[in-house]
Amino acid sequence: DAGKRGNNRRRTFWRDFRPPPDGALVEYSWDDSPKMTVPSDWNSHAPELLWYDGPVYFQRLFDAPAPASPTDGQRRFLCFDAVNYHATVWLNGEWLGEHEGGFTPFALDVTDRLVAGVNRITLCADSRHHREAVPTDYTDWQNYGGITRSVWLTSVPATRIDDAVVRLVDDRVQVIVTLAGPAAAGAAVAVTLDPLKLSGVTDAAGQVTLSARRPRALALWSPDQPLLHPLEVVSPTDRLRDRVGLRHVAVAGQQILLNGKPLWLRGISLHEEPIGPVGTRRMNEADARRLLAEAKALGCNFVRLAHYPHGETTVRLADEMGLLVWAEVPVYWEHIAYGSDHTLALATSMLADMVRRDRNRASVILWSVANETPVDDVRTRFLRALIAEARALDPTRLITAALNKNVDVGGAAEGQSHFVVEDPLAADLDVIAVNQYEAWYSTRRPDQLDQVRFSSKFAKPLIFSEFGADARYGTRGPRGHLWTEEYQAWLYEETLKLVDRTPGCAGISPWLLKDFRSPRRWHGQHQQFWNRKGLIAETGERKLAWTVLHDYYARRAADPA
Repeated sequence: DAGKRGNNRRRTFWRDFRPPPDGALVEYSWDDSPKMTVPSDWNSHAPELLWYDGPVYFQRLFDAPAPASPTDGQRRFLCFDAVNYHATVWLNGEWLGEHEGGFTPFALDVTDRLVAGVNRITLCADSRHHREAVPTDYTDWQNYGGITRSVWLTSVPATRIDDAVVRLVDDRVQVIVTLAGPAAAGAAVAVTLDPLKLSGVTDAAGQVTLSARRPRALALWSPDQPLLHPLEVVSPTDRLRDRVGLRHVAVAGQQILLNGKPLWLRGISLHEEPIGPVGTRRMNEADARRLLAEAKALGCNFVRLAHYPHGETTVRLADEMGLLVWAEVPVYWEHIAYGSDHTLALATSMLADMVRRDRNRASVILWSVANETPVDDVRTRFLRALIAEARALDPTRLITAALNKNVDVGGAAEGQSHFVVEDPLAADLDVIAVNQYEAWYSTRRPDQLDQVRFSSKFAKPLIFSEFGADARYGTRGPRGHLWTEEYQAWLYEETLKLVDRTPGCAGISPWLLKDFRSPRRWHGQHQQFWNRKGLIAETGERKLAWTVLHDYYARRAADPA
């Protein structure tokens, strides 16, 4: 509350206090402070900030037209695609709002706060995570702090198109349009998805649902033919344009079906880090396209965007390039406060923001609610609440979670050979996913994987959502030596044989495409604060295991069965 009132000087030391003798102390000068281009992270901005975790203040002056009058019919918003982790925003020295969560967008209404001419936005980005945060401060990736995605000032009509959801239900196109504002009720809405034209009038809540049978001219989207159709939604005061794909995704027994046909997911996992020598969260469209192009070159039809919502640009490019997507919230590992109401509300909000942003993207087929979480009643209730939220917001997609073979998920202890998925959460999922690191985080060698079996108590599709081994590019030697490219390739060869003989396996997303920054990976010779499980080095060179998986996917594509 003190921060909102603007008089907590420990948090607002940047304010333009008057110097002595009037009694206030000046401890900061914006004119002399360092400059930083955003979106970016401060960790890659300067060497002394590489491992810094805490608050950093940003300020920018900008010109903005003030409303011509209080009734000019426009609302103005400051929109942030992502700030990691907690954002506090002031406009012209007055508290404007706050947001917790490092990977989802938020917007703040500034309609009545802008002044004609120069305005001043100040933002505190605090990268620290607390006990009830999502995720906590214990992760296996670099906690890049800062304004990591785009910021813009936008102007919208007083009554605006707040949401437009396009989806296939059976073979009918359904469009749900929601207006917000004083004239949202009883408004005429027209939708064009050429050649389909729909119209209707919003109800008292400002919403209308329109539907019609899909014309044959509206061909279905698939990785082989990623067709996107121009969409236009028009209300009396607003207009929205987009490009959307139409497709069906479902499960039948132990198969995933895309447009009614069995689908085998030739996948790869990736973090939101561009290819290059410096670890950073600074990802532009060219960076995202290069990462996804490398996945396509590998032979993938599927990417797992781990372990948090990636930028909207990446998901839209997946639509365009024909890559299916697993989208995930950072409910990660055992350290989450699963019994906390605050943490559940925070995770639910993150999930809702992700689903609302991306539910018009045909590429997204899986919402994931967690990664490698403990198996107990408190966690299971927590995740079931998230699953219910996801199904309520989007009943047309599949739900999954990355379970963990190595933490009491299977029915066999370490050293035994038959792992049975019996996590009670699997009953609530459409697709079961298992992270397993046999021959890396186990006592077996790759040539002993022929002893291993995986099965499930649930008659559902199974994905191996992670497997792999560290290898630094250029480290060569006998295949039995850990950390070599040869060992990593050997592990892939033997694990892919395990995949082939696992009943109900509907795909894989090995860990992972590219080496990425992680402070907890401190092996001085091989890791040097990088997780080296990538199939390519951080600078893009392909390791031997890349070719192993590429050739396997080529065979899978030629003979999907």
